[in-house]
Amino acid sequence: MFSSITARRRIVRLVWFSVAVAFLTVACESTPLLAPTGSTITLTTGVTALPVNGSTEIIAQVIEAAGTPPHSGTHITFLSTLGTVVPPEAETNETGRVIVRFLAGDANGTATITATSGGATTGTNGAIKIAVGTAAVGRVTVSANPASVPTNGGTTTIIADVFDINGNVLTNAPVSFTTTAGSLSNSVGITNAIGRATTTLTTSQQATVTGSVGAQAPATTTPPPSTGGGTTPTTPTTPTSSGQASGSVTVTVTAVPTLVITPPTTPPSAGLPAAFTFAVTVPAQNSCAVRSVTVNWGDGDSQDLGAITGNAVISHVYPEAMATRTYTVSGTVSDACGNTSTVSTSVSVIPVASPTIIITPSVPANPSPTVRVTFQIQVTPPTGVIITSAQISFVAGGPAQTLGGLTGTTTVTHDYGPTEKGPQTVTVTVRDSLDRATSAQTTINVP
Repeated sequence: MFSSITARRRIVRLVWFSVAVAFLTVACESTPLLAPTGSTITLTTGVTALPVNGSTEIIAQVIEAAGTPPHSGTHITFLSTLGTVVPPEAETNETGRVIVRFLAGDANGTATITATSGGATTGTNGAIKIAVGTAAVGRVTVSANPASVPTNGGTTTIIADVFDINGNVLTNAPVSFTTTAGSLSNSVGITNAIGRATTTLTTSQQATVTGSVGAQAPATTTPPPSTGGGTTPTTPTTPTSSGQASGSVTVTVTAVPTLVITPPTTPPSAGLPAAFTFAVTVPAQNSCAVRSVTVNWGDGDSQDLGAITGNAVISHVYPEAMATRTYTVSGTVSDACGNTSTVSTSVSVIPVASPTIIITPSVPANPSPTVRVTFQIQVTPPTGVIITSAQISFVAGGPAQTLGGLTGTTTVTHDYGPTEKGPQTVTVTVRDSLDRATSAQTTINVP
């Protein structure tokens, strides 16, 4: 009987001992292993700046006071003032290291990341700081393409390139655009995958456009005006404080070439070439190459003179008219930037005078059966007109003798027979290069 009681007591004690051991084992397994007192935690990361929604690895290294890594599985807890650390708790490997990932999120600011394990902590000095979004901005460069607009107004693309404090492009950063003249298609742009935000400026005046990231940075020094088309980047500002940077570009208005039309000094004649001088002057600064000069002569004819510069003498023939007519001559000069300038002048065109014909006969005084008469013929055409043919008729209704392209003075003779006595009408007819026929007559008395 006594032996049975003793045996039962031993069994109960054994059971309670097993339960206690199991309880202690479970308790030990549920309690995290922490770094010993005197240990240090060092955090490192490869970046100091991230765009919003960016991420980076963070390495935590735990070292005991003796200079050796702690037991594998030491529990580390991570905290961040911005964004999140994934996972927020992790265990070290056999070297005392643990790697987690920091997710910046969509907020702008500076994330301060710390780690703790038992009595070990990174502390204030051991925390790492990562600038996120606009807080990471280092500089902003602004350019315009093209850098100039025509005098009558135009558009240009404003480009803001944003870089972080390490010189890398900064994505998903809002850029605020302002201008001193004209209008912008959008006042805020978000940088793309290459750190670029754009807007469109429409203006007819010189304008300085500023792109700012973060708090409004101080005004920049106005860049020197551009001397032509194309992209003109500016020197970016240095941020006055973390999360502030801006840059500016000045869009100029191109100068227009000038055109002066000078008509002939004397009124030109209809049907004859009239020489006009076209003087094109290109401004020394803020100008573009001349693309074309066109002229409307005022008589229904237009002409493209091409890309002339300097002085060019151009002739035009106005149609024949019976009376003086006044025409308005208009010229338009265009350049490669889209500028145009139109000027006008007037010119009076007079009818072309007819050639003058003088017939001087020489009739002998003594009659004879056949009388030889000498005729001196002088033909003077107006300037620019050429006599193409001439002929003379010695009696009215009689046959004509061809004289050729007569200009100046020539002498011809004719023998008047017995039937050609008395008054005779001599006619000289010329045709000129304007296809006009002009006649002159004289009467002689054949003895």
